[in-house]
Amino acid sequence: MKVNLAGFNLDISLFDKLFNQISNGGNLTEAEKILEKIELTPETISAAYARISRSQKAVDVLRQIAIKNVTRARKSNKNIVFDMGHSSIAEHAVFNFDIIGISRYLIEFVQRTRLASYTEKSQRYVTLDGDFVTPIELDARIELKEQFLELIEKQNKAYFELYNKLIYYYNHKNENLQNKSRRELESKAKEDARYVLSLSTKTQMGMTINARSLERLLKRLYSQKFKEASELADKLYHLAKNRTPSLIRYVEPSSYDRGLYNFSNKNNKIYDGIENKLLNYSPNIDVNILAALLFRKTGESYEILKIELENMDYDEKLNFLKKNLQNIESYDPLPRSFEYADLTYQLNISSSCFAQLKRHRLSSVLTSDYCPEYGVTIPTAIKNADLENIFNNIVSYTNSVYTVFADKIPQVKNYVLTNAHHKAVLFKLNIRELCNFARLRQDKHAQWEIREVANFIVNEAKKVAPITTKLIAGKDKFREKAKEFFTSVK
Repeated sequence: MKVNLAGFNLDISLFDKLFNQISNGGNLTEAEKILEKIELTPETISAAYARISRSQKAVDVLRQIAIKNVTRARKSNKNIVFDMGHSSIAEHAVFNFDIIGISRYLIEFVQRTRLASYTEKSQRYVTLDGDFVTPIELDARIELKEQFLELIEKQNKAYFELYNKLIYYYNHKNENLQNKSRRELESKAKEDARYVLSLSTKTQMGMTINARSLERLLKRLYSQKFKEASELADKLYHLAKNRTPSLIRYVEPSSYDRGLYNFSNKNNKIYDGIENKLLNYSPNIDVNILAALLFRKTGESYEILKIELENMDYDEKLNFLKKNLQNIESYDPLPRSFEYADLTYQLNISSSCFAQLKRHRLSSVLTSDYCPEYGVTIPTAIKNADLENIFNNIVSYTNSVYTVFADKIPQVKNYVLTNAHHKAVLFKLNIRELCNFARLRQDKHAQWEIREVANFIVNEAKKVAPITTKLIAGKDKFREKAKEFFTSVK
C-alpha cells in the first residue's frame, strides 16, 4: 500500500512575492529562499474564515494575519473547531491523496464518506495483472495463507481464461458485436470476466476530502477489525496531521463507533425475501413535489397548496409540471422541490454492481455483510458462451474457502469472495437524486448490471409517481423523453 499527499489548498497570496520575483527576472535561488520562509498549510484559510463571524476586519486582511502567525492561527483553530465545536471550519482545508495498492474490499469502507470525491481504477477498462492484497492477519496462519493464495491463483487464472474466451465469443459467435473494434470487445470481455476476481484484488484511486470528513473517515477506518483498514488510516493520518495539526485531532473510535461501523463476524443468518423490491415511499409523491414547486413561487401554505393540487386532474398536473421544467436539458438538475419525496428499496446485488451504486452518496445506502447464500450474479455473456462451468467451479471453491475463513479468521473472510457475490442493500433516495442516478445508470454507456438495477428502480418509481418521474431516464434517452413530454401536454 502506498499513500501520497498529492496536494492541498493554499492561500494564493503566499506566492505573490514568488510570482513577482520570477516575473521580474529573479533567479531560482532567490525564489527558493522565499519558499523556505513559507509554511505551507491550509490551516491559515480555516483560521481566517473562522474569524469572519466575530471580526470587523475584511476577510482578506484576516487571511494575511493568519499567514503572518501560523502558530496563533493553529491555536485559534483548536479553540474554535474543537473547544467551541464549530467543526465546519475544518471543511475549508482540503486534501488530495493518491491511494495505491489497496483492496477492492477496503475501497467500500473508504467511499462511504459522503463529502469527498473519488476517482477509482476501473476493472471494466483496465486489464488486471493478478495483483492482490494478502491480509496481514494471515501471516501468522500459514495453513490459511496457503489456502488463500491457492484460491486467488485459481480466481485469477479463471479471469484470464474467461477474458480470452469471451473475446473469441464476441468476435466469432455474437453477430451483434462482430463489427466492434478490438478495444470495444476487450472492454466487454473485461467487465464480465472480472466477476470471478476476489475482493482482495488491488486497485487505486484519487481522493479529495476536507479535514472534517477526513477525521470521520479515520475514525471509521480505525473502527474496523481488519488490519488493512488501520494501515490506511495510519498513512492518511500521518500525512494530514503533519500539515494540519490543528484540524485533525480526534480519530480514536469510541465503543459506539466500533459497534456502529462493524458487521458481525459470525456467519450471516439466512432471511427469506432478500430480493429487489420497493419497500416504501412517501405518500402522494406527485402532489407533494408539485405543491413544493408552487410553494416556492407563491409562498402560500403548503398544506393548502396540496389540497388544491389534489383537486386537479391528471392533465392539469402535467401542464403545471411542464411550465416549471421548460427548457430543461440533460445536464440540468431538477429543482430542489423534487427532494420532498423519498423511496426506499431493498436490493440484493453483486459486489460489482454495488461498486457503482455506492458512488451515489447523496442517497442513503445501508448494507449487510456479504453472504454467499444471497447468491451470485452470472453475466449473461458467460452463459451464452457456454463458460458457466468455469464460473460455477470458481464460485463453488470460493464458497468452501469462505466457510473455513468465516469460522477460523472471520475478520478477513470477505477478501476471498468475488465480484459476483451478493450483499443486501437498503437504498433510499429522493426523486431529485433518482433523476441523477438514472441519468448515469440507465444510460447506454453504463455497466449492464447496474443498468438493469437502475431500470428496476426507475420503473418502480414511475408506478407510484407517474407525473414527476416523466423526465427521468438515462442521458442518452433524455431528449427523446423531453420531446415526448413537452408535446404530450398543452
